[in-house]
Amino acid sequence: MTEGFSPDFPLDPAPGPPRTVVPRPRPVLARPVVAGLLGVLVGAFLVGVPWLVLSLLGGPSGQALTAPANLGGLSRAQDAIAKLDAVKGKPQIDRIAKTDQETASRVSAAYAGAGAVVQDYQDDELRRGLQLIAVRAPSPELFAPYEDVQALGVAKPGTELVRVGAVQCLVHNDPVAPGSTPDPDRSFVLNCQRTGPGLTVTVRSMGTDGNRDPQELAGIVEQAWRELAA
Repeated sequence: MTEGFSPDFPLDPAPGPPRTVVPRPRPVLARPVVAGLLGVLVGAFLVGVPWLVLSLLGGPSGQALTAPANLGGLSRAQDAIAKLDAVKGKPQIDRIAKTDQETASRVSAAYAGAGAVVQDYQDDELRRGLQLIAVRAPSPELFAPYEDVQALGVAKPGTELVRVGAVQCLVHNDPVAPGSTPDPDRSFVLNCQRTGPGLTVTVRSMGTDGNRDPQELAGIVEQAWRELAA
């Protein structure tokens, strides 16, 4: 009998070759790089989608605007000219229509596609003229440049900002000596404007005749505002 050998306790089988443990691949979503990238994409999605929606909802309205048939007792320039002589006035009527349409397109483009309308108005004698510019978007308030009236030796600045309720007007004043009462016939309104969150209405003077009173032109702006905001 060989020493150390017992039939009751057989020898263990000889050990086989060492086993190689192959690591299980980690799920793609569990990898740090992929998880980080997904986090960035999800974050961008969650931030970007609301931003896009809010931008679309808060952007200007492209809905068209229709100019009133009459404004401040004046007719559309095309109608006023046609009343006098539709045949001879046709070239001028066509020119005004094209100019207003092209100007409205430029106004709309300047306001990111907002609906806009431009319309000239004249009296029956074609002496007084106004231009309406309206756009479905807010605008900055008007301002007049600073002028040192004392240094210039005048009673009022050459361009003056006048507020009439919610309307702002820029008024041109001819120079007069300090202490003198400005002659109303030497002043005239350049333009008046009212603006709000979804609409800006501007009325421009097309000449000085009949366009000297900012109170009156402010009332014309309010008339246009009521009709266009309805």
